[in-house]
Amino acid sequence: MPHLDAARFQALLSAPAERSPEQQAVVSYSDTLIEELQAADVIVLGLPMYNFGIPSQLKAYFDHVARAGVTFRYSEKGPVGLLTGKRAYVFATRGGYYRNTAKDTQSLYVRDFLSFIGIDDIQFIYAEGLAISDTSKQRALRAAQTAMGELLEELAQAA
Repeated sequence: MPHLDAARFQALLSAPAERSPEQQAVVSYSDTLIEELQAADVIVLGLPMYNFGIPSQLKAYFDHVARAGVTFRYSEKGPVGLLTGKRAYVFATRGGYYRNTAKDTQSLYVRDFLSFIGIDDIQFIYAEGLAISDTSKQRALRAAQTAMGELLEELAQAA
């Protein structure tokens, strides 16, 4: 996933008739990612915690799909997400225990970003304490597997 730099950002802002072939390739790449999101009813994200943040690849993905007039629009009352009616499941893994603490900047950031583009139905499943001990790791993985099983059951019943 290429990271958004000044040249890529400028490509996304440029008028279609004025884009160079390189700029059009950047926009086409972004368009493809957005089309996948638009076509999806359910979005699933794997979210390991890297030094209290999200992986840079996920940030790059977010940068490519956050497009004014495409996935959100500006209004007098602030931004309005355009990818409504979708559900997101976020599977978060962490070496320590951070859920519901000030150090859990990930959950808030991901929730805010998804809401920004219109996805408000968001559920997190956590596996924490993976680096504490084998016991805590196994306990966390069992709890996450149980939560995933319950989620799959719920989805199957809704289908």
